[in-house]
Amino acid sequence: MNAVAKSNGGTPGSVSGGVALPSRPEDGDAKAQITDTMRRWCLQTLGPQLKAVILTGSLARNEATWQQTDRGLQFLSDAEFIVILTDNAGIPSRELVTLIRKGAEEELRNQGIDCKLSFSTVHEWFLRNLGETIFGYELLTCGEVVYGDPDILPKNARGVAGVSQEDAWRLLANRTVELLEIVPELVDGSAVLSEAAQYRLTKLYCDMATSVLVFKQAFVAGYQARATKLCELSSRGVLSDLPFDGSWFAELVRRCTDYKVSHSWDGASPFAARDSVEQAITVLRSLWAWELAQMHGSTMPSPDDMLRLHMQKQELKDRLRGWAFAVRRRGFVDSLRHGWRWLRLSRLASPRYCVYAAGLNAVSSFKFPVSSTHATGLAQLETRNSKLETVLNWLPIANLAVRTAPDEKDLAEAILWNYREFLVETRA
Repeated sequence: MNAVAKSNGGTPGSVSGGVALPSRPEDGDAKAQITDTMRRWCLQTLGPQLKAVILTGSLARNEATWQQTDRGLQFLSDAEFIVILTDNAGIPSRELVTLIRKGAEEELRNQGIDCKLSFSTVHEWFLRNLGETIFGYELLTCGEVVYGDPDILPKNARGVAGVSQEDAWRLLANRTVELLEIVPELVDGSAVLSEAAQYRLTKLYCDMATSVLVFKQAFVAGYQARATKLCELSSRGVLSDLPFDGSWFAELVRRCTDYKVSHSWDGASPFAARDSVEQAITVLRSLWAWELAQMHGSTMPSPDDMLRLHMQKQELKDRLRGWAFAVRRRGFVDSLRHGWRWLRLSRLASPRYCVYAAGLNAVSSFKFPVSSTHATGLAQLETRNSKLETVLNWLPIANLAVRTAPDEKDLAEAILWNYREFLVETRA
């Protein structure tokens, strides 16, 4: 079930230096400003309760994507932090966390850096219970301690050995849901995709590669290392069983990685045209089915059928754990309002799998046919109306951001709201 994760020439225990790539001067200066601002806001707000602040994600690995604008640097990727509290400190409220995040973001904008910050406040035991996850592996091997005990990561990294196939598939499912963020742009009918939409597709392909490498037992930390590993596997014919051309996929991932790190395309962008979205969805759906088939040793006609099989295999304790988080999140009184709906859904899957089912059905409902006789060559977004009700029926809460007759934007926003509310802050 588990794929063995391999670090860049070392073992997971040897993480004192982390896995970092050289950065350009602009990257380094902005990174220093971001980490310094976040550190000061945490110190000023949390005071003696603060034990450590850890930078993780692409910015820690010097692989963050940004562009120069007339207002300064605009980061397309988030700056991710883990804030460690002392053992006797209570977890701050969501309001306080929002205050820190927005205050730091505003200060950075005043310095000419537009960067979205995300962070979780946890106790140190969190570092010892990350499980076999991509996030946990890269946090412990690539994270940077910007405040507190510099050895807090190495001493918690003992025993980090792999990434599970379940977590790799969840990464794929998360990116499927997040792809819905570009639906408003598609509905509006722009001829060329925006920079933000192209970045969303870039990140999708990079993370599809990450997921594939876990299933091939070849996972490594960092986008550049993964692109190199994928090309190596392709040259050896190891990707021949993928449901699409492995050589094409490896080359596209290499280009996406170069863009993500160097902030410019080598040649024309592969994601400028709207039909690149249709292609991405085709690849995404086929990879869903392939990965679930690898996990269960059986193949069914569609990714939707494979997902239902995966739901049937989910252990009851994991399903109940997810719904328990939903109750805590919404509060007992508000949860009663959705009681019958949640009871029905709990017999099928956890909230996480339900939202994934809604996301998969939604992206499968959107088509982008390009008529050869259309004078401008613009694609028109079509929705399979027959699937709208199916999508909404999967959501834990379906009456937010959705009118009586929902359109594509309403549907996408409803799924994204449920994703942020019930999935982002938990592994359940």
